[in-house]
Amino acid sequence: MRKPFTIFTAVVLLLWTTAAAWAQEQALVTLRSEVLREVEIIKEDGRKELRLEPAPSAMPGEVLLFRITYTNEGAESAQNVQLTNPVPEHMVYEAGSAQGEGTAVTFSVDGGRTFENQAALTISGEDGKVRPAGPADYTHIRWRLSEPIPRNREGTVSFRARLK
Repeated sequence: MRKPFTIFTAVVLLLWTTAAAWAQEQALVTLRSEVLREVEIIKEDGRKELRLEPAPSAMPGEVLLFRITYTNEGAESAQNVQLTNPVPEHMVYEAGSAQGEGTAVTFSVDGGRTFENQAALTISGEDGKVRPAGPADYTHIRWRLSEPIPRNREGTVSFRARLK
């Protein structure tokens, strides 16, 4: 029997890492992080609708949505904003799922030390040979906002990951 994995640890890691990264550069930008799952609801008229709900736990193989909402609570626009977030332990990034309007997305395979576009990422296999990195190798995701965040504005970035 498979046991559910509690998402609390992943959320704490997510919050701690993102808050630490932003606190250094954007003291007036606040973050709210959520871990969600899609639930299919059948409406009274028989139509199916997908709804996002909080995911306090998950079963192996389940895909979750990690959503980070950023808000500029400062008096001026926040310049040169970037958000770096780990792929939580026991999770595998879902290819093509990183989203964020007006952002450039890069990935890390070395614990967040360096970031590149997906096509440029490589990793050494157990045999010592270098191979292209895939979604299962990604350790961190970075979103670089192309425009400043005006005061009193918010936005979101997100990605999906599957519990191993």
